[in-house]
Amino acid sequence: MKKILVLVIAMFLCGSLFSQGIEFEHGTFSEAVAKAKKENKLVFMDCYTTWCGPCKYLSKTIFTQKEVGDFFNKNLVSFKLDCEKGEGPALATKFGISSYPTLLFIDGEGNAVHKLVGGMPAEDLIKGAKAALDPSMRIGTLKAKYESGNRDVEFLMTYLGAVKAQFDRENMAIVSKEIIKQTSLDKYLTKDLFYVISSANFPYGSNEFNYLLENKDKVKEITEAYEYSSLFANKIYAHLNQYAKECKNLKELDVEIQKCNKEFPLDGLAEVKKNVEYSFYIANNQLQKWYDLKIADCEALKGDKKYIYSFSGVGDEILRTPKLAASNEIVNQMIKVAHKLADQEQGVIMGNITLAKLYLHTKNKEKALKAFNIFFDINGKSGGNNTHPSVTNLKAAIEKL
Repeated sequence: MKKILVLVIAMFLCGSLFSQGIEFEHGTFSEAVAKAKKENKLVFMDCYTTWCGPCKYLSKTIFTQKEVGDFFNKNLVSFKLDCEKGEGPALATKFGISSYPTLLFIDGEGNAVHKLVGGMPAEDLIKGAKAALDPSMRIGTLKAKYESGNRDVEFLMTYLGAVKAQFDRENMAIVSKEIIKQTSLDKYLTKDLFYVISSANFPYGSNEFNYLLENKDKVKEITEAYEYSSLFANKIYAHLNQYAKECKNLKELDVEIQKCNKEFPLDGLAEVKKNVEYSFYIANNQLQKWYDLKIADCEALKGDKKYIYSFSGVGDEILRTPKLAASNEIVNQMIKVAHKLADQEQGVIMGNITLAKLYLHTKNKEKALKAFNIFFDINGKSGGNNTHPSVTNLKAAIEKL
């Protein structure tokens, strides 16, 4: 009897534990919408993929929290959509989903009325859901007010929060710059308000960027390491890359690198210098020099686990850089390297996917498909993710040749 009682109590506790989070519907999208319409609610739709890290974080860490479950189960009909299976691809296309996770709030007619993008803490998720439930706070309403000319700072702060929740970088920059223009930059040099400045994305050399450089010690105090680096180092690196495309010679480029490093000490200065010099070589049509140095960098990694992947990275860089991709000589040299890579036991996966991409580029369907099939078979047997868009999109592109 005691064992039965303990078992019953354990089952009860487990049941309570698992029911704490969001209770998702298990039917179709249409059924979820019909239920929401009947109950006069919105559908909360978690649009995810199996390979998306932030999607897994939300599912395992945020959606399972009691406070989240309490709010969502009371106010919304929740539905999960794998955007790569079943009705997922068609719905992802319908709603224009291009990044994951995307969290949609949909009315009883099947129309999206609000959207959140990316992983987030529980309080931000609940805040976003509350905005969706309030017609005056939905992104469409706020956007209409902005476009009609509302430039009240309090309203702009609300609108910035909404576009930030959608990870809409373009409008984040526009709105935050409008806010700062009406007030002052130093007003937002606080831990809680610094997102207004970081959202503005001020470029290197602007008055605002120079002001932040002058106050970089203060900025460092109130920001996380990633945000601090993004604000300064990333902007300087972008400036140097552009400068490399316009300067006359490497000596002139080096002077600019040293000047920037004096303004803001750059981590890995030697690597930064090397990378911007690569930009210089491409801009000045020194493509063979670029290629030779890149391959030498790869060879220097021999014995390191990054060795195999470094060659594949060079192949990808060639294909996404117009000047390099247009050079038959460079492409053919990379094909030879990829073949050597594919002939090695450790390089058979990365070598063949690189060959598949290169042969796709040269429109050689037979060789592209052969390399892809070898990759697909061995990658699958090794536990690799053959459902990732980079794989499925490559296959589709080859088949269309």
